[in-house]
Amino acid sequence: MLFLQGSLMCMEEFLKPNRRAEYGLDLDKVFVGKEIVSRYNITVDESVLSMWSGFMPTASYPESSREFAGRLGFHQIFLPYGFLLNLTLSLGVENFAHSSVLKVEMRDALYLNPAFPGDTFSCSIKITDVRPARIEGYTLIESSHLLFNQKGEAVFSVTRISLFPQVSPRKSIPPERKEPYHNNRFKEQILARTRSIDMENVIFSFRAGDLLLHPYVRPIGKSENLFWATYLKNTHPSHYNYQRYQPGEIVISGGIVTAMVIGIAGREFRQILMQQINNAFHVHPVFAEDRVGAFSYIREVRQIMPGYEEVFIRTFGLRNMDTEPELADVAFPVALFDSKVERPSEVRQIIDEKCPILKDRVCSLVNWSVLRKVDA
Repeated sequence: MLFLQGSLMCMEEFLKPNRRAEYGLDLDKVFVGKEIVSRYNITVDESVLSMWSGFMPTASYPESSREFAGRLGFHQIFLPYGFLLNLTLSLGVENFAHSSVLKVEMRDALYLNPAFPGDTFSCSIKITDVRPARIEGYTLIESSHLLFNQKGEAVFSVTRISLFPQVSPRKSIPPERKEPYHNNRFKEQILARTRSIDMENVIFSFRAGDLLLHPYVRPIGKSENLFWATYLKNTHPSHYNYQRYQPGEIVISGGIVTAMVIGIAGREFRQILMQQINNAFHVHPVFAEDRVGAFSYIREVRQIMPGYEEVFIRTFGLRNMDTEPELADVAFPVALFDSKVERPSEVRQIIDEKCPILKDRVCSLVNWSVLRKVDA
């Protein structure tokens, strides 16, 4: 009897975990029309705006000058486009993207209504399509992500296409028929309010076919990556878990890379009144401490009204290259700028065959546009 009691006492000194935290999309409950609401509400104060401005290059008066925002009739500087893009994507990580394998593409990233320091944000996600991936054993899930403020106003939207392990979706529930999001009203406000404002620092004029090397090259540091992954609630361990991953394996999130690439490129397109990503995808990952640069091809310059133009751009993000000195004498294959090239594998194939200096150096491709005021 004493032996049995001693055995029980020893057994009681040990306990195995019997619960596990599960995050991400529940793959057994996937259907078209499924709506997911982020578990987070985040109030963004002016200190966050200052830190983002010290991290990301900006070329937009409304995002950097309170005086200019006031002349437009707004009480405060706008929160930057790249910041809201990342907030919208990251607030959907914990209960959606955490279980994904890869973010394949983002589309139609729209700044819908002005957002300001002091606003509180949350995000909703809606699954809009589920289809088999080209890779056997995986599924592509298309989702619409909407960021809204404390008043319930939509301020930013983006479509994400993600690669998940294979799922067998339930019977689709037809979603309510809704018009796609547009930022026409916001754009019209900007156009109307800037007509009488003098815009300086338009450095370059462009025409279709121009190719521009951007001189700005900047690293994304370990501390910066950890701070923004934590602040933005980007909870995927590949972005911060140095116990699981080696230092050279910590991946910078796609949203941060994309914002950095268009931020670097934007300096030559200033002054930018509005910007919009039409679609973007990643070609090679960027790791903490990698240096990011860019070059851009001008696809179209469209005069939308006297004194205003939209420039349609294809920008390639680079990693670990000093863009201007290393690429100044390089002849780029025209195939890279073909609008039909829309997959990472296609970009890699063109580079491998026709432009070996860029092999393993292109990290992303962004098709985007900027609205700017020019001399009438």
